[in-house]
Parts: sequence; C-alpha cells; structure tokens
Amino acid sequence: MLSRRHIRIKSFLALYAYIFSNNKELDKGEKELMFSLNKVYELYVTLLSVFNEIKNVSEEKIENAKTKLRPTEDDMNPNMKLVHNKAFALLNQNSQLKKDIDNMKIQWRSDAAFTVISQIFKELRSSEDYTAYMNSGADSFEEDKEFLITIFKKFIVNNELLHEVLEDNSIFWNDDLDIVAMAVIKTLETMSESDSGIESLSPLFKDKTDEEYARLLFRHSIQKEDELENLITAQTKNWDVDRLAKTDVILMRMALVEAMEFPSIPVKVTMNEYIEISKFYSTPKSKGFINGLLDKIFAKLKEDGKINKSGRGLMNKSIPK
Repeated sequence: MLSRRHIRIKSFLALYAYIFSNNKELDKGEKELMFSLNKVYELYVTLLSVFNEIKNVSEEKIENAKTKLRPTEDDMNPNMKLVHNKAFALLNQNSQLKKDIDNMKIQWRSDAAFTVISQIFKELRSSEDYTAYMNSGADSFEEDKEFLITIFKKFIVNNELLHEVLEDNSIFWNDDLDIVAMAVIKTLETMSESDSGIESLSPLFKDKTDEEYARLLFRHSIQKEDELENLITAQTKNWDVDRLAKTDVILMRMALVEAMEFPSIPVKVTMNEYIEISKFYSTPKSKGFINGLLDKIFAKLKEDGKINKSGRGLMNKSIPK
C-alpha cells in the first residue's frame, strides 16, 4: 500500500516533530513514526468497513418498511439486489477484515458516524447510478463489483461529513486519504467471484524491506546529525547551517542517509524524490537550493567512495544536473 515516497513524507514529518519537540528519546520518536504509518492501514480498514454498514442500513430500511401500518406492495416485496450484492458478501465474509475492525474498535453507530452513513445511503438511493443498477435486470458479479467501486468513488471517499469524522478520529488521515483510496479501489477491482472471501487485504508495507527502510531512514537521520550537517556545511560557503530553512536541512539529511546507506536506491531517484517533497513542505526556493547543494555533495561522496550502489541502485548512475 505505502509507496516509498509516502514513507519518506511520513519520516520527514516525524523527524520534524522530533527535532522541534522537547523529548529527545529516539525510541519514542520511532514509535511515533510507526504509529503514524500504521494509521494508514487503519484508515484503509475504516473505509472498507463503510460498505458493511451501508448494507446493514439497507437491510434495516427494508425490514422497517414491512412494519408500516399500511405497507405498500413494494414494501412487502422489495428489490433486494443491493443487499444481495455478491461483492458485499465477499467483504462480509472476509475474516481478516472482521478481525481488523474488531481490533481497531471501528464502529459507525455513534451519532456523528451514523449521520454520515445515513447521508451516504440517502444520496446513493436518490442517484441515477442506484436506479440504473437496481433496475438493470442483470445479475453478475462484475456488475456488483463495479457498483461498489461507483459507490466508493462517488458517495464515500469525497463525502465531506465523512472527512470530518475521519479527521476527528486521527490527525494523520488528512494527508493519507488519496493513497488509501487507491488501495481500496485496487482491493475492490481485484475481487473475484471465485474467491472464498478476499482474505488477503492490501498490506501496509510491500515487504519487511520497506518497514526497515522507514526505521533506518528515521534513526540514522538523527543519529548521524553531526556528520550529515558537516557535509552540508562544507558546501554552503559563507552560510551558517542554522540560517538555512530547517525543512531543507531535514530533507537533505534524509537524502544523504538514503544515498549512502541504501545501495539499492539509485542516486537519481533519491535526488528527484526529495526535490519533489520540498515543493510541498518547504519554501518556494527550496527546490533549486536542494538540487544544487545535493548535486555537489553527492559528487564529493562518490569521489570519496562513500556512495556505493548495487543492483537496482546502479540504474541512472549519473548525478542529475
């Protein structure tokens, strides 16, 4: 689920918080980083859980209609296509999803949360997409799956009330929604009628290598502060490192750690990634400043034999100008 760029951004934010906090316990700082990363997976599970709640509300509406004083023919013989949606069924059967929902104590029956679900369901039922689906006359897994993707894209992920509930639950989720939305859509798209339930949800990290990358990038950017800042200072003639933008210094410290300690990551990738992050998290002039300074430092490190790449890291060996 998490791309290396997202891991870099999370590590940068954790480093920034650590550096400007009064608490300098490295283990605690690393725990905060991992907590923020794990919150991404929690958001993923939370968004998937919305589907189960929509199905529950639909079933409740149908049963309540039957208990009217004068129920109509439609009330007594409702269209059950939505609640019998086969993709809904796979989500409901998913043991890992059930376990995660229980462990994370995710529930939608509080007043604020249930208001969101009710609004989503109301907007869904009044939509042309709903009418077309319910009356299509088709009965296929592919149609059911595509309708869940439509529900997610049009009625869930961009719902402003839902955003407010999510933000109340976690300050971390505002920046994570895009990447998690893509993961949810991918999960839905890969569902198959032959599945016995989509038992394998999208993992937070592609593998242990990415988790270790996050930990080492954070730790070494702190533990090697003096060495890293000396490298920066050596290339900033007539400039005191304390006068540089703090965000720029942090990003360059991370880039230097990555270049020297992760042999499988090409130097050009490192350069481009931190320049890109600087566009969103630093000053308007940071892009050019970081590009020029890292270019000089990387060239010196290569000359001194301190950047040694292997495997994929050998790609694009030349330092970008």
